[in-house]
Amino acid sequence: MWIEVCKLEACPIGSVRTTEMDGLCIAVFRLADGSLRAIEDRCPHRGARVSRDVIYESDKVACLDHGWSVRLTDGGVEPPERGCVRTFEVKVENGSAFVLM
Repeated sequence: MWIEVCKLEACPIGSVRTTEMDGLCIAVFRLADGSLRAIEDRCPHRGARVSRDVIYESDKVACLDHGWSVRLTDGGVEPPERGCVRTFEVKVENGSAFVLM
């Protein structure tokens, strides 16, 4: 099922939007190249929300709680840490961003 997250114009480059469905929080990031990436909105370390964190190296987000880095492309963390979060397919249709649940 595709869930609308936001109008694309409401998600400028470098920003993040969130949505929740059935208790699962999802963060949709708009990267510097204009692409969208969606991951589960939690750090695998202690569950902090990554939607409030900093995007760096164009496709990673750094958790502000303890410094873990989560790759937006595949949900994995940067070594030496271990763990991952779910990723979700994103599409843009009629000016809106949608996430596949």
